[in-house]
Amino acid sequence: MPARLRSIMRAAEKLGATTSEPTSGSHWKIEKDGKMYPIPAHNGERSEISDLYIRGMCRALGIDEKELRKLL
Repeated sequence: MPARLRSIMRAAEKLGATTSEPTSGSHWKIEKDGKMYPIPAHNGERSEISDLYIRGMCRALGIDEKELRKLL
């Protein structure tokens, strides 16, 4: 199920990740333990992020997807 970027940011921060908005362009960065995953969000925090990016972020950053989904 897709989710808004603001919800993903809030849930990821509860799991120990940090987020930063783009300095240029539209890719927000979510970081955890020295790893970074860019998420394209053309409408800022209101952007709908697809399952593809949510699963990729969880895999790349070592976040349990089920835990993240519970927090959304």
